Amino acid sequence: MGTNFNVGSFNAIDTNEQKEKSGSANGFHSSNDELKKRLMIFGGVIIIGVVLIAIVLFLFSNKTYTYEDVEKIMINAAENYFEDHPKRLPATESNQVQIDVDTLVASEYMKPMSEYTGEGMTCSGTVTVHTNGDEYLYIPKLDCGEDYITQSLKEVVTKDIVTEGYGLYQIGNTYVYRGEIVNNYLQLDNALWRIVKVTADGKFMLILDEKKNQSVPWDNRYNAEVGYNTGINTFSASRIKDSILEIYNTNEEDETILSDNDRTKTVSFDLCIGKRSANDLSKDNSIECSEVLKNQKVGLLTASDFMMGSVDANCKTINDYSCQNYNYLISSYNWWLLTAVKDNTKQAYGVNSSGVAKATTTSSYMYPRVVIMLDSNVLFKDGQGTQAKPYKIK
Repeated sequence: MGTNFNVGSFNAIDTNEQKEKSGSANGFHSSNDELKKRLMIFGGVIIIGVVLIAIVLFLFSNKTYTYEDVEKIMINAAENYFEDHPKRLPATESNQVQIDVDTLVASEYMKPMSEYTGEGMTCSGTVTVHTNGDEYLYIPKLDCGEDYITQSLKEVVTKDIVTEGYGLYQIGNTYVYRGEIVNNYLQLDNALWRIVKVTADGKFMLILDEKKNQSVPWDNRYNAEVGYNTGINTFSASRIKDSILEIYNTNEEDETILSDNDRTKTVSFDLCIGKRSANDLSKDNSIECSEVLKNQKVGLLTASDFMMGSVDANCKTINDYSCQNYNYLISSYNWWLLTAVKDNTKQAYGVNSSGVAKATTTSSYMYPRVVIMLDSNVLFKDGQGTQAKPYKIK
């Protein structure tokens, strides 16, 4: 018998074998593609990681500092230096010490200046230290040539001098603001002030612009000469001397006029407490400064200082109504002056809400617009001296 082949069976077997081979091949290619994808993803992650690390290293190795940052670094370095060398600090307010950046770098209290400013810039610097009682004021001076030089407030304020109209007048070695509209606003941390003048030794006399305290009597003691509690117009023993010192020292959140930072920038000064007659013509403080109370932290404005605020030629005596004209010092409330009346023991001068200065019984109640003195070396931060954009210090 001949052999019979089942063609259908043969074809089925052949087809199955081809499917198995094809399936094996496709499975191999799929695994291979998956592996490639995973390798590509893994490689991409590595590349991204390397790039991110490079960016971070670049940023940290090329960290930029502002000039103000560098000044703060200088201050911090000087503070650490003098903490380790306390005997080198100034002993009194009349003394000061200075340390340069090279010394701070050599002593390893800060890095070389190029670490902060970059290799392409040449900068030098010093830090001057003043004492203010128990506090020390550190004043940096950074000099980067044409790129940047630290500016003092005095340099900014005294660059625009006038000889008529409103503005800052130079009178001898003193600079005095005069006129109705003057750009002499200065914002400290807790209150807005007005710069009255820059003294011959460069200090800034400031008067509080805001009404932040209560009205008080200039004095309310029993006056034996009068036979009544009219008060006695001797400032050194007055109630108002105690009141303004309390205002200066208060740390209550809603009432304090000075932050701890501000206090380090104030300096002691002599108060001119000489008494004045109503018809005295001088307004250069020669009368008031005939008697002084030394080394005070806070005071009030003298009669001469109030008169000098006006540019009206008819403001000749403290009682002249013309002194209210063209005078930025007038306010909407009654406030005390430092100066007492020479002709009796019961009156001092105060300025009413119309801007008129009058001899007033010291037991009357008025607001104390306190006066402080800023260190001559305080640094300018920004501002234009206007009420909207007052000067600010570092």
